[in-house]
Amino acid sequence: MAKPAQRNLVAILHAAVPPDAAADEQDTLVQIGVVAAALKRLGWTPVQVPVTLDLAAMAARLKKMNPAIVFNLVESLGGRGQHQHLPASVLDAMGLPYTGNGTVALFETTNKALTKCRLADAGIATAPWFEASEAPPKIAGKLIVKPVWEDASIGIDAGAVVGGVAEARRRMAEMAARHGGEWFAESFVDGREFNIAMLESPELPPDRPLLLPASELRFIDFPPGMPRVADYASKWDKGSFAYIHTPLCLDIEDELAPLIERLGEIALECWKLFGLRGYARVDFRLDRKNEPFVLEVNANPCLSPDSGFAAMLRKAGMSFDQGIDMIVESRLRREAAVQRAS
Repeated sequence: MAKPAQRNLVAILHAAVPPDAAADEQDTLVQIGVVAAALKRLGWTPVQVPVTLDLAAMAARLKKMNPAIVFNLVESLGGRGQHQHLPASVLDAMGLPYTGNGTVALFETTNKALTKCRLADAGIATAPWFEASEAPPKIAGKLIVKPVWEDASIGIDAGAVVGGVAEARRRMAEMAARHGGEWFAESFVDGREFNIAMLESPELPPDRPLLLPASELRFIDFPPGMPRVADYASKWDKGSFAYIHTPLCLDIEDELAPLIERLGEIALECWKLFGLRGYARVDFRLDRKNEPFVLEVNANPCLSPDSGFAAMLRKAGMSFDQGIDMIVESRLRREAAVQRAS
């Protein structure tokens, strides 16, 4: 007979962070700290559970703990984003409820090429693209080369924007040799960049999340020839030109209200298409005609205090604790519904 879950215990699941980890991995420690503090204020007892590729060890520890819920902060394993969904898969097999998105959604949205295939099949606009092994479609203008699996703008710098297919193929080969993994190229949409975050509420149907206030990533005083991209430096090197000159703005012009409403509708389409739950963010670029293209569906957005998600919560008049509470309670509500139906 399975022992009852410890009602106040929350396991905070996260990738083990080595001492020499890069800035994007070190950010996990910040997220753990603020999420744990919020959970304590909400009456929970959080316990950190670092995870490696030894998933059997993770399962054994969680089985012994038997928490009421797992707060899933795993963004990669073994330094690879392509393993992000594996802990969720183990949690599914164990029958342990966990926050955020499920195994399939994590897998499909972490693989950017697969994400784009699903978006295109659903009629949601995304820039034309090709992978290294594919024949490219007809793409006019510049392209940007990105990793298929990795997040945090890994491998994205000024050299990521190239002049054509031949240059894109050279860049893909160079990046594969330097960083490993798979790479793809897509048409570079050189316009304004917006983010729409969504948050599941215990008081609303799971397929109708709250739309948080939109944000815009602005590119201020970029000199001619410097691509307007959210590169690695703009996210993690606080002393760099890119970091200082790419502020996140939540004061969107009133005249853009119809556009923001449209972006919200597309974001909700993405929520339903990928079966998202908990919380997520959709990133957009506008072309010269102000037509939106989905850049990325982020099923596990950062929850650090200086993240866009935290800023959108504040703009919505919600505290960080309220956001964490909604993430946990919406998951527990779904778990209770499953238990009642079984």
